[in-house]
Parts: sequence; structure tokens; C-alpha cells
Amino acid sequence: MGSSITWLDHDGAARDRSLRLLSLFKAPESRDEMGIGSVRDAISDQLFPGTSTIQTRLRYFFFVPWLYIEIETKGTTSSRFPAAGREAEIRLMNCLNRNEPSDAKGIIGRNSQSELKRLPSSVYWAALGNWGLRTHSGSQQQHFSTAERVKTSQTMRSRRIEVEHESRELQGLWHPELKKLMPEDFPENAQLALTRLESEFLLDRWSESHPDSLLTWLAANSSPHDNFKKVDAIWKHPRFGEFPERYRTLISHCRLFDALIQGAARLYNLQLARLEQREDLVTKHGDALIEWESSEVPILEGWRLTDFWLSVGGNGYSVPAKTKDFVTRWRDLVMAKRKGFGSYKPALDLIERRERELKSGRSRFSNKAARKSWGGEAGLNRLNYRWSIAQSMLGEWHEGWLRK
Repeated sequence: MGSSITWLDHDGAARDRSLRLLSLFKAPESRDEMGIGSVRDAISDQLFPGTSTIQTRLRYFFFVPWLYIEIETKGTTSSRFPAAGREAEIRLMNCLNRNEPSDAKGIIGRNSQSELKRLPSSVYWAALGNWGLRTHSGSQQQHFSTAERVKTSQTMRSRRIEVEHESRELQGLWHPELKKLMPEDFPENAQLALTRLESEFLLDRWSESHPDSLLTWLAANSSPHDNFKKVDAIWKHPRFGEFPERYRTLISHCRLFDALIQGAARLYNLQLARLEQREDLVTKHGDALIEWESSEVPILEGWRLTDFWLSVGGNGYSVPAKTKDFVTRWRDLVMAKRKGFGSYKPALDLIERRERELKSGRSRFSNKAARKSWGGEAGLNRLNYRWSIAQSMLGEWHEGWLRK
């Protein structure tokens, strides 16, 4: 039976986290095996607020509000809203499939068609609020109820008390500029490319909602060439030396944290290869671990975790105590031993304890059935901190900015 998560009604951020978790189940070899996702996300949210690995194209930040504005204008009831929203989003998908080339990337639902389960609105809901495009807080279901109440209030303006009570809501559930930007032929002629006015609007939103974020800085200060040129890590960005000092410091920590955790992931895979008696994988992961010891352990010299946690914990972000404890213990072992981790019992025990702590009865160390889901290389993806999605967004944003 496939993995699933059920929710009744919660905020957009929680829904976004749930969707990200579901996407990880679909790609088991990129899962967070060592439980450091809270650290990764705390950093990513500071660098590129509102972004998510489940987002595809930037113009969905306009598509979703436009669809909802049309539905709200019709006075749709809250009970009817979910069905009306789905119908509108399926219609949008069909229009994009018709208007965009067959090789266009990022159309949500292109393959699943009418069976689409993860609607664009659920993917972008939290970010729409984060960037200030959605002015009403709360979950989608709460939004439906508010939209119905607002529409009722608008038809009863003569009731002074109600109008005064709802005055803030009557100003709209969406940023007022969104409706002005909506094309008259939407969604029939919808396309994925941003217009110049839309790029200007997004920069205004980023500047107001997150004036000190790296996302805003890159849009305002870097050139199209800087962001079109693909680099696989934010610390390799050609303008890195010009980043605000706060982010140069945080990103330097990011690089070291990635190097540290890469060793834990490699040792984890080596242990599983031994359990499965896969000599080919034992050799592969053993060699990779030795390579990590020689190339990445040295750069960890002098790294102060206290400074790292201060950077990660900025702006109200927090990391669970058990996660901090694991990272600290692993770092201490690494700097004390430096090489020979494949046979270093304290390190082997720490990795096993951490995985058992996270997965309990589903631990691959004790559950043979769970070990069958191991494809041979689990959790070895380098930490990207959502740079790939931010880089793609900035590329799209600059393309729109350059249009006349």
C-alpha cells in the first residue's frame, strides 16, 4: 500500500511540510536518513523564504490567486469551493498542456491529468502567504469560509456593524495588484513565462516581505548571467564574495555542515552493505568513505559548532535537542579520529543508534523488510538548501524582467 498523509484542516506551512514528506517517500534514496532535515530547512528558510522543493514554475504564484479570485467573485459557498477549485485547476492544467510545447517542464499534473492529487494550490499555499500575495492567514479550508463570509458581507453593506467588523476582510483576500495583473483571456491562453510587470511585482513582494533575504538580494543585485549560469552549490555562486556578511557566514557554515553529514551518510550505507553482504557495495562505500576522510575532514578543522547553531537559530528557527546532540557527537568523533571510520566502533554505534532512534521498528538495522527499500545509496545527495529551486526561480524571474 502506498504511503499517505491525512489532514483535516491545518495551516499552509504544515500542509507544505506534509507534501514535502510525501515527495520523499516517492524518492527513497534522497530521504533524510540521519534526521537533519530540521537543520537543512531552518537554513533554507532563511536563505530562500517561501521556496519549497515541491514547487515547479514561478508563474503558479499568479495562477493560483487568479483562479481563486474568479471563484470568489462568483460567490461560491465554502462547501462548494474545494470542488470548484479542483475543476478550475484541472482546467488550467489542460490549457497549459495545450499552450506550452510538449517538452515544457513544470506543468503540474501533465502526466496524471484528471487524476491529479497534488493540486497547485496546495503546493503554493504556504508560500503565497509567506510572500504577501495572500493577505488572509490560515488554511485553505479557512480561506474558503472567509471568502464566503466576505462575499455575503459585500452584498449587505447597509449593515453598518457587520461592515465595520469585516472591514479588513472586505479589503480583499489577495494583494490588490494581483487582479490588475490577471490577463483577460486567463486561463484559456495561460503560459508559464512571466511578464515584466509580474517580475516587478514579485520583486516588490520579496522586498517588502523579506527585505534581508538572500533571495531578495540576488534578484536586486545579481545579473541574469549570474543566475542563468548553473552552479550546483550556493557557495559557488560567482557573486558569493559580495553577499551580505550574514549570509556569507551562514553559507560557509552550510558548506561545512554538508561535508560533515556526508561522512555520516557514507558510513550508514557501508554498514547496510555489510549487513546485506553486498561485497560490491562494501567496496564502493568503503572507498567513498576513505575519500571523504582525505578530502573533506580536513576542511572541518577549527569549525565551531556553537557559531553554527547561532547562525541556524536566527530569526526564531530552532533545531530539536536530539538533532543537535547527534551532530555534535558525530563532529567530535570525526575530529578526534579523522580517518579509519569504517572500523571505528564509536562511530558505527552512533550512526546505528541515531537511525534506530528515528525509525524504531522500521530501522534498517533490525528490520529486513525495511532494508529491502534500500537501493544501495541512501541519503547521499549533497545538501542543496533549496538553491536549485531558488536558482531556477531567479532564472525565470530575470527572463520576465528582461521582457518588454
